Amino acid sequence: MTTATMNTSAAPVAHLRTEGPYWAFLLQRLGRDLGYLAPVLLTATASFSILFSLAVTSISTLIIWVGIPLGVATLWAARGFAVLERWRLSALGEGPVTGTYRSRPEGGSWMRRAFADFRDPQMWRDLLHGIVTFPLGVVTWSLTLTWVATAVGGVTSGIWARFLPGDDSIPDVAILEWLNSVAGMTTLGLLFLVTAPWVLTGLARLHLLVGQALLGTNEKRELRAEVQRLKDTSRAAASAEFTSLQRIERDLHDGPQQRLIRLQMDAAAAERAIDTDPHAAREAISQLRIQSAEALAELRALTRGFAPPLLSERGLAAALQSLADRSTVPVQVDCDLDRRPPAAAETALYFAASEALANVAKHSQATRASARITTTGTTLTLTVADDGIGGATTAKGTGLRGLEERLYGAGGTLTVTDGPQGGTVLTAEVPCE
Repeated sequence: MTTATMNTSAAPVAHLRTEGPYWAFLLQRLGRDLGYLAPVLLTATASFSILFSLAVTSISTLIIWVGIPLGVATLWAARGFAVLERWRLSALGEGPVTGTYRSRPEGGSWMRRAFADFRDPQMWRDLLHGIVTFPLGVVTWSLTLTWVATAVGGVTSGIWARFLPGDDSIPDVAILEWLNSVAGMTTLGLLFLVTAPWVLTGLARLHLLVGQALLGTNEKRELRAEVQRLKDTSRAAASAEFTSLQRIERDLHDGPQQRLIRLQMDAAAAERAIDTDPHAAREAISQLRIQSAEALAELRALTRGFAPPLLSERGLAAALQSLADRSTVPVQVDCDLDRRPPAAAETALYFAASEALANVAKHSQATRASARITTTGTTLTLTVADDGIGGATTAKGTGLRGLEERLYGAGGTLTVTDGPQGGTVLTAEVPCE
């Protein structure tokens, strides 16, 4: 199953003081926080009652399989409430709260799509938020109502307190009598009114912190994972480069270098024999021609470690067709490219195709093969298949393992499997952004 990110995360934006007097900024922040907190009990109660009921019902009916589609409906209902809550939290001025969901697989049975939703961790975090936000909403809404009612009632007590009948039930305590007076209620109301912006902001930020933890993308965790991935790809690229250089150095020393030394010695012997033994000189020159052809063949084999000029001049399709023409096994080439990929992606897949076709010729005992290049979104995919004996894995030999490291260093992946009708299917994917 492929994954795709939705609603890419954005860094939170801190409260910024607007231009103008400070009291105007406080009023703006008070209205924003109060606008979030006022309906919080309604949204929290609705999400809790619906999601909790659906979750309990789906769990209790799993034994008769009804719980599976009901569980999917529960997760999607939680996702709906999460979308509403993200929109409300974004209105607090701290930046958007965004989450990452997995894309559902295309095609397949409804059961496969259902289990794809069950494997999405963000769906479960949405469900958890819809349940735990209820007790938090009850507390914050109660405190908000208490603060606002005390502030408004106390400040306006001079208007309505005179119409209240006297209350003889208040104990004869000075502080209680003072609080029951207009002066006491007004003072208490002013105190609550002055502290309301900070209290309501604190209550709203509690919801924001919970929302960022459950509904938002964990940017720090993703950043650490991305840093680790970059370290791993850099290490893999360096390892693949070092291995390639070692192979080229060893092959040059053991192959063409030895042949060229022998070629030089035989050429000197032929030169000395021209005057004394012309027949032997002609034989030596004939052997020189054979040795030079063998040395040239070995040098051509070594150039598989270098990108050919054809790749940079005419692109991946032409370079892949050139590999197919030189292969001892008939290869059908199909390139479905709407634009030319970046040079790094072309080079990575060229080496993958070169190694794959070399393995087909050497080990697969195949009678035919195919190489196909496709583009899906921002991913470039090479598929090399043959009708051979199969059984190839990256654990066998150093060629495929080195290719796997090379592709990983380019940010790609390598998959080697047996084909459904036999043979081997090699799939290499690299990003082509």
